Amino acid sequence: MLRFKAAGMKEVKINSMVKLHTLLLLNQKKVHGYEIMKALKASLKVPISASQVYPFLALLKKHGYINHTKADKRDKKEYYPTQTGRELLRKITSRFGAVIDLAIQSKIRKCAHCDCEVYKGGHEQRIRGKALYFCCENCARSYKV
Repeated sequence: MLRFKAAGMKEVKINSMVKLHTLLLLNQKKVHGYEIMKALKASLKVPISASQVYPFLALLKKHGYINHTKADKRDKKEYYPTQTGRELLRKITSRFGAVIDLAIQSKIRKCAHCDCEVYKGGHEQRIRGKALYFCCENCARSYKV
């Protein structure tokens, strides 16, 4: 279990991937609780219940790390980090930065032509019997053997 807090604020315990991932999702954009649940289910490949998400969101709101706006007529709440919440998220991402870098590093491939690093996508082509990886089709065409 890890504990984090922004200056002068209450401590938040991050003791599950659900909580960590929820914070990272909040850092990306305003998001509904149901969207968080769907993203967690897709990413973590496990069933996610409202009882895993909404109490954590309520705790973050109570401690001033997030806020929400009403998004539509059904009173859906869109959650987003406050300034203090962004400070908390910076602390968390800096602490997990090295771990995240290691996890991503194995998925990064280098273009055979321009040597850029590509995390997703790219173009693979066989040239003279050898499978080569390129960032794009233009690099594949430009490649000189």
